[in-house]
Formats: sequence, structure tokens, C-alpha cells
Amino acid sequence: MRIELPWGETPLSLDLPDTWEVILPETGGAPSKPADDEATVVYNALHRPIAADPLAGRKLAGKKIVIIVDDNTRPTPVARFFHLVLESLVSAGAEPGNMLIIPALGIHTPMSEAEIAEKIGAANLAGLAWENHRAFDAEANVFMGTTNRGTPVYLNHHLRDADFIVLIGLIEPHLMAGFGGGMKNILPGVASAETIGKHHEILTEPPYQANRVGLPPEQNAFRRDLEECRRLIPADIFCINVALDHDGTVIACFAGDPVAAHREGIRFIQHRAGLKMNNQVDGIIVNAHPMDINFKQSMKCVGNALPVLKPGGTVMGFLRAEKGLDDIPMPKKAPLPLPVVKKILRLIGPSRVYAFLNMTRKGLNTEERFLYYYTMQLIRQYEVLLFVPSLTAEIVKALFFFEGFTDTPRDVITAGIKRLGPRARVAVFPEGGATFSILE
Repeated sequence: MRIELPWGETPLSLDLPDTWEVILPETGGAPSKPADDEATVVYNALHRPIAADPLAGRKLAGKKIVIIVDDNTRPTPVARFFHLVLESLVSAGAEPGNMLIIPALGIHTPMSEAEIAEKIGAANLAGLAWENHRAFDAEANVFMGTTNRGTPVYLNHHLRDADFIVLIGLIEPHLMAGFGGGMKNILPGVASAETIGKHHEILTEPPYQANRVGLPPEQNAFRRDLEECRRLIPADIFCINVALDHDGTVIACFAGDPVAAHREGIRFIQHRAGLKMNNQVDGIIVNAHPMDINFKQSMKCVGNALPVLKPGGTVMGFLRAEKGLDDIPMPKKAPLPLPVVKKILRLIGPSRVYAFLNMTRKGLNTEERFLYYYTMQLIRQYEVLLFVPSLTAEIVKALFFFEGFTDTPRDVITAGIKRLGPRARVAVFPEGGATFSILE
């Protein structure tokens, strides 16, 4: 059987054994295209917000406005609709000189002038101030309070003095928060590295659920903790979250209250991007499209599909990762061989993985620590085979946690056949970066 996966301008063709039972999970049947164009979709959401007053109806004259936009690791096409947001703010009396744009970097690489202009649109950015968030600069962040879980919340100092905050982002499947968007633009988007680290430790607490893709907010302590920031911030917050088709087209927009509007968006994404199956499978074939920017973002496709994979099952992943490792630093010391790491992790069990990580990998920053934690929990349960042509064999070996192939995609399928045998049930996720599996 031959399948094709989206891969830049030329699809990736793969020949699978005819003896495999190949399953292509389907969505709930939501239309792929809206009746209106992108601008109309966003315009209607801004003028009919959820549990909030429209932007245009507010009194914003003389007010300090902070606009937090997701960074360039997200495919949100902000440049195509930012002018509508700006027009609504100006019609409410807001002055461009009182607006500040901050990309929700968390601890990602700072954006350049060219990158922010591409994200916002050069014409939209003209006359507006912007600056990168500095998560590692203690003086750039202020203490806002503590969540019920005990997370000390230090946020970008501009939020302390803001009169009105606008969040612009994307609702998508997310490994930790269940779904992207909403208050996630604030934590971790504009939080200090210390706050981000303490917040992420939720993943290391019982039930040791490192992968939380598609988990409803009421069942996800990670999402509930970050949403508590709302009560710690004096300013009113208005959220604008879009949903995208696989080609990057805006097909829905949810504006208004940062929690209520986000919940509506989640319901849409569950129907639009949730791929339902009744039984787990022996193997999964996942493609990172459209999250192709770098290795870290491309890896999300693996977590998105895991709910339907049996324990001990095999992941066959295809990751373009155009910028390679990008902001992930190379490990400072040689790793233990993969078979040794697997054996140790399976022996100690999920509750001791974090302690093992801290003992064997000292000096990691916040992002590195939880990437390693997630991957250790991943290889403890599954076999991971990846085709990543933007990485070298040396990098693959240094990363330690997967069997990597950089020459041909066929190598992954060949290795998958060796592990699964000629008789296997395998599910295929061609747009794995934008969809997620649901085990019913």
C-alpha cells in the first residue's frame, strides 16, 4: 500500500506492507472551509465576542495597551488580520503611541525586527512599539502573586502597569496544556524562567502524565494553573484565538473572555482536529506538517498521536524540522547508549524519571529539562523511529532518545517492519502537527 504525506512542495511517498492493517482516522466531520473569508471570520468574532464587550465599544483613550502575540514558532497568520484588531482598538479611542507589542516567547529565542515585521505585517507594525520578553532577566519581571498550586508568578513588568491586555494566538493540540491559546500567551508566554520552571513541574507530579494532548481543561492541572494568572493581573484581558486549516487558512476565530472564548475554541478543535479511534494500534506513522519550523515544534506530532498507541508500540515519525535543532543546544556530554537508557527508565518506573534526569543531566535550563523529561517518559513506553533530514547522524546520536534516520524515509518503514512484523495494525496521521488522536 502506498501513502503520501505533505512534505514541502513535493509529497513524501511511502510504500507500506500490504499485510499491515492501515488505518486513516477521520475527524468528526467539521467543514474544512468556512463560508466567509479570513477577514470576515475575524471581523465577526471581534464584533460578537464571547462573554466580553467588543473592542470597538470600549473607552480606551489614554489607556496603556499591551498586545501579546504568539511568536514565530507558531504558524498563526497574524499579519493577515492584525489590521482588524488595530482598527477596533483605535475606534475605541486607543492611541498607537500607547500600544506595546510583546511576542509570547517564554524562553524561546528572541525575535528580530524582520521576524516581528513578518509576524505582524510591516504596514501594521509601523508606528507601534515592540520589545522581546526577557524571561531570564529578573529586573524585567515582577511578582504578581501565587497560584493555588503554589506557583510563584513573575510576569513581564509591562503587565503590572497595563490598563488593557490583548492576547493573539492559535488554538492547536498541545503536549502539556492540552490545547494552545488562551492564557498560555501569558504563562509561559511572558513569564519569568523561574515561574515557567515551577509551573512545568506539574508534569512530574502524580499521575506523571507527561503527554496531555487533547486533555480537557477541567482534567488538566497544567492548564488550570496557568489560567490562574488571570486573577493575579489587574488589567482587563481580551483574547483573540484562531483555528487553522492544514494549509494555514483561518477557518474560525474565538474572541472575548480569555477562558470562555478559549473553551469555545477547544470544542471546535476537538470536532475539527480530533481523530477518533475505538482501539489502540501497534504502530503509528506521524508527519509533522504543518509544524515544520524546527525539531522541537515538529516533535509535537508524535505526542499528538500517542493516545491511540499501545504501550510498547512503535512510532514512525517524519519531521521536516526546517531549522534543525534551532534553539535546542547540543548536549554537553556524551549520552548513555539508547538501549541502556531504555532499560534503566523501564526499571525505575514513571515516578523516578525526573529524579534520574536531574541526577544524570545537571545544568539544564528550564526548556531543556522538560524536553528531556518528556522524551525520557516517551522512550520508557515506546519505540521511536524518526526521519529528520535536517539533522546529522552526530546530532541524532547526541540526542540519544530515538533511533534516527537522515538518508531516506524508507529506512524508517524498514525499521518499523523489523519491530512490528508483517502483521500489524498501523494508524497514519498525515498532518500530525495539527491533529490529535482520541481513543474512545
